[in-house]
Amino acid sequence: MYSPPRTLRPKRRLASIARVAAGVLRGQRPKTFPALRPENLPPMQGPVQIIRDARGIAHIYAEQEADLYAALGFLQAADRFTQLDLLRHFGAGRLTELIGNPRMPSRSSFFPGKRLSDLDAFVRPLGFEAASERDYENAPARVRACLEAFAAGVNAALEAMKGVYPIDHLFFGAVFPWRPWDCLVTARACALTVALAPLDIELAFDAVRARLGDEVARDFFPEAPWKQAPAIHTGPVPEPELPLDTASWGSNNWAVSASRSASGAPLLANDPHVPLFPLPTFWYHAHLECPRYKVQGGSLPGCPVFLYGHNGALAWGVTTAYRDAWDLFRIHRLPEDPSLYRTPQGIGRIEQHSERHTVRLGQDFILTWESCEHGIIYPGWKHHDGVDLALRYVPSDGAAFVDGALNLIEARTVEAHRAALAEMHLGPFDFNHVYAHRDGTIAWEPYGRLVQRRASGLFVRDAHDPTAQWIGYLDFADSPKVRDPLRGFVVTANSFTDPEQSQQISSRTHVEPSYRQHRIERVLASFDRHSVTTFMALQSDIHSDYGVALRDAVCAILAPRYQDQAGVRGSAFRALRAWQGKFETTEVGPTILAYLVRDLTHFCFLGLLGEEVGNRFLRTRRGIPRMHRLLVDEHDPLRRHIEAALHCSWETLLVSSFERTVQRLAAQCGPDPVSWVWGRVHRIRLGILLAELPLVGRFFRVLDDGFPGDLYTVSPSVAIPTAWGLRPVVGASSRFICDLSRPDEAFFAHSSGPSADPTTTYHGSLTRPWRNFEYFRSGLWRPHEIPDPCEQVTLGGPFSEAWV
Repeated sequence: MYSPPRTLRPKRRLASIARVAAGVLRGQRPKTFPALRPENLPPMQGPVQIIRDARGIAHIYAEQEADLYAALGFLQAADRFTQLDLLRHFGAGRLTELIGNPRMPSRSSFFPGKRLSDLDAFVRPLGFEAASERDYENAPARVRACLEAFAAGVNAALEAMKGVYPIDHLFFGAVFPWRPWDCLVTARACALTVALAPLDIELAFDAVRARLGDEVARDFFPEAPWKQAPAIHTGPVPEPELPLDTASWGSNNWAVSASRSASGAPLLANDPHVPLFPLPTFWYHAHLECPRYKVQGGSLPGCPVFLYGHNGALAWGVTTAYRDAWDLFRIHRLPEDPSLYRTPQGIGRIEQHSERHTVRLGQDFILTWESCEHGIIYPGWKHHDGVDLALRYVPSDGAAFVDGALNLIEARTVEAHRAALAEMHLGPFDFNHVYAHRDGTIAWEPYGRLVQRRASGLFVRDAHDPTAQWIGYLDFADSPKVRDPLRGFVVTANSFTDPEQSQQISSRTHVEPSYRQHRIERVLASFDRHSVTTFMALQSDIHSDYGVALRDAVCAILAPRYQDQAGVRGSAFRALRAWQGKFETTEVGPTILAYLVRDLTHFCFLGLLGEEVGNRFLRTRRGIPRMHRLLVDEHDPLRRHIEAALHCSWETLLVSSFERTVQRLAAQCGPDPVSWVWGRVHRIRLGILLAELPLVGRFFRVLDDGFPGDLYTVSPSVAIPTAWGLRPVVGASSRFICDLSRPDEAFFAHSSGPSADPTTTYHGSLTRPWRNFEYFRSGLWRPHEIPDPCEQVTLGGPFSEAWV
């Protein structure tokens, strides 16, 4: 049975400030805090050696598997405890206990106009904390041992800090010990952030449908499965709104077979797209070895699993699959007893729930909700006609996920790898998993339970409708997959990986547009043989095939008015027409096109949908690609609906947006379009949380520079509007490439080092090379092979010669 540590020391805020101030004045050093010394580490079961190289990458060797995770837990807490603490509080629905209950600004990137209590009130009824504790109690002994060791490592680091906790934890509440099941809570929290996007789409889709009626909505969403649509419901009640704005947190991964590889072995690439700030990057790069296995790659913060990496036999990577894991049900209560409602079998019961919720520096409140067989009934969640809505989410087994992840890094054969995926399939994530084996196999096999339904889950349905019921989950063996395709490569990029099979995962309305998917496929097909060099070039690709088509469509309409015009408008038009499709920082064309498309998107969709529904739709990040279709297809029937709503022609709308774009850019950047380069308006700012503060923030900023790419280029940049332009907030924070001809090594790039401590070189030394698309090589090295070791510690006696 796990025994928690003693109470941790209270936070010494002044000492934390003094430590960082002294470190900043002295200059960064390659040093871990608390110090990487034997007396600070948790008790180990056998010999352990930890070496940190010049980049801060941890190389951990242990005779006992659990000791690997004790050391990993110590280093993760030392490097980024604030990130871990935020994730566990978020997953538990307890952020107000840690932070308080501020109201976020209406222009906030992720919590627009919401209080943190709104987010807690949504997450807490999902029951992640209780489910994680149950999963831990029922977990296999191996999983329990690794989770307990990780928790012991985290707590050892916290105790060694002696109250001098990370500087970015300065304004948060008390620090509490880490529990083994907190690892499963953080895993569920990470999974939820990407799982919410399909739900947000469903809510916005239903709002648009109610606003426009099905005749117009079919033109708005022509790809939706309209043959399965239930009757529409209208009324004055607004659609429920999520408390978290989920940006397009996509990713790319691909693999080519030996027949298309210059080395004669498969190659694999992965670049997960996650929030770019605050630093450090989401993924924790580490290299672990014990007698059972060796592995290197991106471990999950707060949970001892590697979701991308290589182990000397296989390499793997993940992207979000946008699985339809949610359903919304209309709950028809019985008039004589509102605790009962109609179901296909007759009558179902509704349970009441309430609990006291703690608010730091504020007043506690009672959190209430209801639940039934069809999900959670949140207070105020009603359909347009006033009928209550229940939200159902696919359940998961966190322990099975960790067990599968441990087996996955140990796997040496494709069969063992697939068996591990079958366990991970029961967990909280829905990922497109691409892998390659050194002997030649390449494959795409997504994991994450897939609901079996009689009709599409995109639509809101009555709980008593027989066609609306869940009839189980698809077995992993029957889930979509592609293995060793004839074309010699597999690709996923958050769209439909395989048009036939992907319909089992979700609808086309749920997933991202296919821009990145098609671009990667075209580039891979254009080479007879690929190498690490061609993969690096593809990961840095910022050419937009869609941008060229948009340029041509826009210029065709604007040309009669502006092609021969003098002055700023004529110069702007000619700069746009001359653009060749790259979202490069030195180009003017992408600035004009991006601003014009954003302006036209807001003007048209707010005019058609109204401000409330229009903003709901735009927050799903589907507005711009829908505008792309409108621009390139002159026969798109949605054009006439917009023209009717705004009482003007499409040409007039486009000209007006161009005029507003020119006026805005001239006011922002000056009257000469030559100065309107993409890198001036599209700037990335990276740093820890304190970097967002006025005045002092600049001392914690490690990058402030123009940034290439666009929302849908292969090297992406999901940007939000700011007072000075567009700020990238989501992108490929890590890049990974492995050539299986040399399976013990791989190439990486990270938007930061592993640490959030601004006094150490492990913090921001990798940021500038990442910005410049430079990579470093790292391997499954023996201790004496590690280049540029900066810190090391050894505990216990000599290692067995059999594996070291």
